[in-house]
Amino acid sequence: MDLTTPFSSLSLLFFISLQIHFPVRASGYFSPFQECAPFVCGYIRISYPFRHIRQPRYCGYPGYELDCDGFNPILYMVSQKYQVIHMDRSVQILVVARSDLSDSICLETYNETTLDLNLFNYTSNNLNSTLIYNCNSWPTLPSYYRFSCPESHFGYFILCVNLSNLLPKRCSSIVHVPISKSEPIGLPPASAGIDFGDNISDILNKGFEITWIANTSLCEDCAISGGICGYDWTRKEFNCFCRDAAYPATCHRTPIPTSVPSMPPVPAIIPSSMYAYSHLTCGF
Repeated sequence: MDLTTPFSSLSLLFFISLQIHFPVRASGYFSPFQECAPFVCGYIRISYPFRHIRQPRYCGYPGYELDCDGFNPILYMVSQKYQVIHMDRSVQILVVARSDLSDSICLETYNETTLDLNLFNYTSNNLNSTLIYNCNSWPTLPSYYRFSCPESHFGYFILCVNLSNLLPKRCSSIVHVPISKSEPIGLPPASAGIDFGDNISDILNKGFEITWIANTSLCEDCAISGGICGYDWTRKEFNCFCRDAAYPATCHRTPIPTSVPSMPPVPAIIPSSMYAYSHLTCGF
């Protein structure tokens, strides 16, 4: 029996499949054009102003670095880790959720929700919510949802309440976490003695909205001309990486003289973080 033909056919199909999933880079292209190509994480396509943390820093605007856990892009910001659930490039909005709350609302460290306000801001489509931990007791009120943690007695999840005069000495820790108004809250009426931990976790895992501040207006024209968007850290200006060189805006015009992107040895932006609690609303 002749096995040569079937083996050759299988080999050809295997080679073709490799080309589909692992495209071979054409020789002679300008290296940043290859290195800064968009990447896909889960169902989200990532491109400028963001870059993968393993890409060169000139592939993204300063401060907009993402990792990928195989299912969701991961945003690291102000010593916190956020899962990127959705990205809407048309309005520059991310839906993100705190990674430390993804598996359980029982935190080991009670860190506030923080943003680098040089890079991102909250949208108006969020509501205030608060987690209060290590409580010995608290009177049951209509908007107070009780949960329990093995190492910290019990706590409460509270929607849209000013706690400046209500936080009792019987509770030791407080964490603010925005939630999106676009998602139904879906909490049943609060009731004494019921643990709402699973319900609260579902709400927090739906995330909240933030908007990125970086100006990406030049990127669309660059992409239409066949280029890949990037950033020159020395000139502090947008770069359009094309097959042959770097251009200021679009391909096929006058290239940037050096055509070699540069990178500083250390990040150029120092984060300034704060929780913009007063900027959120309580409308339902």
